[in-house]
Amino acid sequence: MIASKRWKASLMAALGALTLQLAGVGNFASGTAAAEAAGITYYVDAVTGNDANSGTSAGQPWRTLSHVSSVGAAGQLHPGDEVLLKSGSVWNQSLDVTFSGSADGQITIGSYGGDVKPIINGGGGGYGVRIENHEYITVQDIEITNFNAANPNDYKTEFHRRSGVWVISHHEGPMSGIQLKDLDIHDVAGISVSGEDWVTDTDGETVNKNHNAAIMVNAWEWESNVPADKHAYFKNLLIENNHIHDVQTIGINMDGFANDTSQYHQNVVVRGNTIERTGSDGIVLGVAKNPLIENNAVYDVAINSYDFKWIAGVWVWKTDGAIFRHNEVARVHYLNAASTDSSAFDTDIAAQGDHLYEYNYSHDNAGGFVMDMGQLQNGTNYYRYNVSRNDQHHRSSGKTVEVHDNGLFFNNVFYNDNGDGFLLSDNPKSTYINNIFYTSQGSQPYPASPKFYNNDFFGATPPSQGVRNLNVDPKFVGPTGGDGMDKVNGFKLRADSPLIGEGRVIEGNGGKDFWGNTLYTGSPDIGIFEDPASAKSDTSAPSAPTGLAAQDRTDSTLKLTWTASENGVPLDADIYNASTNEKIASVIMANSATLTGLTADTEYSFYVKARDLSGNVSPASGTLTVRTTSASVIVDDADAAKTGTWTAATGGNANGYVYTAKGSGAKTIKWTPNLPQSGYYAVYYWLPPRASNESRATNAAFNVQFDGGSKAYTVNEYTSPSGQWLLLGNHKFAAGTGGSVTLSDLANDKVVADAVKFQYLADFGLDSIATVSVAPDKSQLKTGDTTILAVIGADAAGKTLDLTKEAVAITYSSDASSVASVSAQGVVTAVAAGTAHVQAVVTINGRDIASASAAIIVGNGLTVSTPSFANGDGTPLASLQPSGIVKVSTTIVNSTDADQSVSLIVGVYNANGLLVSTTENANVKTFTNQTLTATVVLPANTNGVSIRAFVWDGKSMMHPLAGKTIFPH
Repeated sequence: MIASKRWKASLMAALGALTLQLAGVGNFASGTAAAEAAGITYYVDAVTGNDANSGTSAGQPWRTLSHVSSVGAAGQLHPGDEVLLKSGSVWNQSLDVTFSGSADGQITIGSYGGDVKPIINGGGGGYGVRIENHEYITVQDIEITNFNAANPNDYKTEFHRRSGVWVISHHEGPMSGIQLKDLDIHDVAGISVSGEDWVTDTDGETVNKNHNAAIMVNAWEWESNVPADKHAYFKNLLIENNHIHDVQTIGINMDGFANDTSQYHQNVVVRGNTIERTGSDGIVLGVAKNPLIENNAVYDVAINSYDFKWIAGVWVWKTDGAIFRHNEVARVHYLNAASTDSSAFDTDIAAQGDHLYEYNYSHDNAGGFVMDMGQLQNGTNYYRYNVSRNDQHHRSSGKTVEVHDNGLFFNNVFYNDNGDGFLLSDNPKSTYINNIFYTSQGSQPYPASPKFYNNDFFGATPPSQGVRNLNVDPKFVGPTGGDGMDKVNGFKLRADSPLIGEGRVIEGNGGKDFWGNTLYTGSPDIGIFEDPASAKSDTSAPSAPTGLAAQDRTDSTLKLTWTASENGVPLDADIYNASTNEKIASVIMANSATLTGLTADTEYSFYVKARDLSGNVSPASGTLTVRTTSASVIVDDADAAKTGTWTAATGGNANGYVYTAKGSGAKTIKWTPNLPQSGYYAVYYWLPPRASNESRATNAAFNVQFDGGSKAYTVNEYTSPSGQWLLLGNHKFAAGTGGSVTLSDLANDKVVADAVKFQYLADFGLDSIATVSVAPDKSQLKTGDTTILAVIGADAAGKTLDLTKEAVAITYSSDASSVASVSAQGVVTAVAAGTAHVQAVVTINGRDIASASAAIIVGNGLTVSTPSFANGDGTPLASLQPSGIVKVSTTIVNSTDADQSVSLIVGVYNANGLLVSTTENANVKTFTNQTLTATVVLPANTNGVSIRAFVWDGKSMMHPLAGKTIFPH
């Protein structure tokens, strides 16, 4: 079924041309309580109370929490009522909230009679306080624990699912108005096992860390066909000013079940909480629409854990937008580099929409400042006016900033004086503007793929592709570091800073710097501080853009190009709908933009205005009128031909598609389109949403039949982004029903089948091919083995075409035929040990296009290169400098039939022996190669110091794979 696959029509800049608009972000509940109806106050005293009392005065209090639950279950508590617990009282029992307030009045559970919070000890059960399918409840001013007093360390030998406060909704519709405020929650002795691992708890349930927390919010559905008004989620949820500390669990955790964003948690605010010394993550929010996470302090995440793999300080998953602001995250711990995230912030799986990180202070986190999972749909991660101080890169990827989604980083400070330097992801979808990168001891080279504009790179070589790079001391006031948001004050700029007035204007900048100074005073400053006294300005408008043209038209997208630059550098630009004069997209220092969400076979008119670094706007370009192509042809599973049994999926995530178990290839489903015209089409497959516990094939076998041939494709239905169209490939089709896509059951697990889309490519074909590349099936061979070369052509926009399936001439060559020969058909044969480079030349309508060469490594065992020595910035090491950083690297080439474990061990020695050592491990897959790099910091006195590097087989009885290498030699 494809009725649910409707995309909201919108016009925006696409990948590589980020928009600067934050539409739909920032409208949140204030966290204030509903208007209070007049009610009755009930008192509870664990020492002097009696459940036979009326409870309506401090002199006639009740005694037990179970009595409160019973009275509530009997319907005797009403909106506007209060249940107050006596200051200093201690209850060794849980509290079940069995009653609800209303939109006209909360029911508040709080304290009276003094400043010492009353205590609820959960006693090692499932919770201290539970709110299950009730709403408009405030719990405040109470101390809560949950551990087994008779055996406080039982969590070390058994798995106990325990929370402090447990808020639950299931099958009773959305629950509104839950407020948890000013609670002191500690000693919650629950589970901290990684979310990627599963264990059996004392109740026989299969669980992990995500099943408990100091504050746990669950929304569950386990029934099918739930009525529309009974779906489980929360609205107007406030978690504010709580102190969570010394727990063995996550601090705050919220999950959910829904795939429909209308059933995501709504108006969720997590504000002003202090979370320290946890067993797992600090704050985790899932399945929420635009949650607000602000003014929280999170320290020493996972310091109390026995298994703190794959954690982060503050992160979200399956969110539709989110805001993180004014948070401090420090000292997220890590287990080892092989299984560690340990970053301060994270936009994780199944997220969509814009996510905004602003005015945050991150420091001393083992896994870096931020990460994402590369799954963000229809949105951008924005990072503005944040500080990352001495965040490290001891994570699985080895990055300080580990990002794959669209990301815009502007006016941040990345500061490092601990010798680690910075390691940023080589992500072409990242853009850095007006940032300060400060390192006192050098850094690894900056990556080549991101865009860098108007940044300062002090202490290391700026990236070569950067535009308007600076390499000057920013002259901070005094960055001392330490806990507390006040420590950020040291990152203000001195009056004589060379970065004042050297930035560029950014639209959608939030209007304020880190301290609330108005943006901008004169020309923008670089970093998180906007000097109120800055007066540098530029008021001259640039010339109008010229040469506006359209490329790469489809039924819903097109690419606009133009020319607008100053001193050879493209200017920013705004794209307008000429019929309405509405601004529909913006790009940064680019002369192109891809517009999406257009209507098929429709005429549009556009013009462009350029903006310079100071925000001056040019006159409009000329107007361009262009028409989109005819509509894509979509064939649903209901209209496809099937052989064998395919079962209709129903319930939960499973709606509107079919599936079958793995088999021999006898069961197939074939989609046959009726195409309106001949030409090249992009062929897409809709991968339906996958439930978190659903297993699917990692090698689903597709075959595309096109004009003149066919091609096989393999889709990983388990890990590929689900709930979206996946491109199989671009091919030439004749008009009519001659083409098809077939999927079989020949796979390693369940195969799912939904819809296939054929999108006409009006401006694509052989004549548009600009570059050619060759890719062998295998780049490492044993003597006598063969591999086949794929020859791929690409146009200027990056759309690709398998040229071995086209009517073109291809000539192959090898620069070392004695090592690896290549036939006229592109078959490479390994002849002898060594390395050869193969190349293809493609002739298209008289044009010869040569590919870059691809290396073929031939060998019959495990080859280890001699370790090399470099400075922290990657330059070759010439001498050992006091307190210097040294990077030692080796490359392992595995040409064996088995994976090989390898360890690189690097030690620093003086005359008295070993001073310090570090180890990097890798499991090098069969017929692959991998480079290991280990980093050591030299002592302040390097007289008589040497570095020794060893490469071992990484097994319990380790054997050397290469002799020790010593520097100085």
